[in-house]
Amino acid sequence: MRDPIRPPSPLPILPCPTSSFQLVITILITFGFSLTLALALFSRTAYAASPGIKLDPLKYEDVIAGANVRGGHIDVSNPSDTAVNIEAEVKGFKQADLDGNLEFFGDEPIKEAITLGLNQFELGPREAIRVSFSVDPAKLPRGGVYAAVFFRTVPPRQASGTSFVAESANVGTLLLLQNGPGERIGQVTSFHLPFFQFGAGLSGRAEYKNTNHTSTPIAFSPGLETRVFPWGRPGKLKGPYVLPGSTRRLEVQRPGSYLGLLPVSLIDSASDQGPTLWVFACTGVYAYALLILLVMLAVFVAARLVRRQPLVPRRLRWLFGRRPAVPVKRPMDGISPKQT
Repeated sequence: MRDPIRPPSPLPILPCPTSSFQLVITILITFGFSLTLALALFSRTAYAASPGIKLDPLKYEDVIAGANVRGGHIDVSNPSDTAVNIEAEVKGFKQADLDGNLEFFGDEPIKEAITLGLNQFELGPREAIRVSFSVDPAKLPRGGVYAAVFFRTVPPRQASGTSFVAESANVGTLLLLQNGPGERIGQVTSFHLPFFQFGAGLSGRAEYKNTNHTSTPIAFSPGLETRVFPWGRPGKLKGPYVLPGSTRRLEVQRPGSYLGLLPVSLIDSASDQGPTLWVFACTGVYAYALLILLVMLAVFVAARLVRRQPLVPRRLRWLFGRRPAVPVKRPMDGISPKQT
């Protein structure tokens, strides 16, 4: 007899994890979801602004002769698509290093002497305004006066539910004023030229110092000349703007074709004095000719080495101190032993 068919046994029931583990997982998931929802619904909206303004001119120069109040203006424009609030301020400046970087500082006498028509104003998108200023020479010292008018954008007020990340633009116009007459006094304190000069011309570096220690010192851009005897006329070189008692570094360039051992001078046009250096120059067309000559020589040497022949032919060895051997005839030359 066949065995009766038995129904399949039920699957074993696995034990469930502990209730404490399930509780911890549920609490963590609920807390994370609630925190994400709260940040999404109640976080404040953040904006960013990058304002910018343009000034014209960036440098204002004037010589004040007399006691009358002088005036000028600065055009301020807003090229952005948003309105900006602008505050204006007058500061003094001085030279900070040899490269001409400036250091600005607050100066009360300058603020009293240079007054602005607008200290605070608002510019709409694509708008411009002309800000006037006046200079009272009676309140300024004699000689050079160096100031700057800064225009700084002010971030707008924030709403209570808004987080605003703002950038402030601060640009200025330099005021280079001369109150009364002054004398340009200075000298070249350093002059450096590499001894071997190749390329398109002569090049080097120099330093110029404003040595005006009078009661009315002024800043100026020195006029310099580069003289190369006996090659042509002096080359004109305009130096950088140098404040009284300061030193500026400048690049010296004299393009042209020069060949040989030459004296190079850097002369101050005001005093007609300056240092002189000697250089060996091969520049301009002479540099190209030297390059072609070196290439031809290299090709010639390479060809002779490939052919394994002496670099100097026998017929030309006498030019280098060796004369060709002259055959000497002897009485017995040409007679064979049988003839004797």
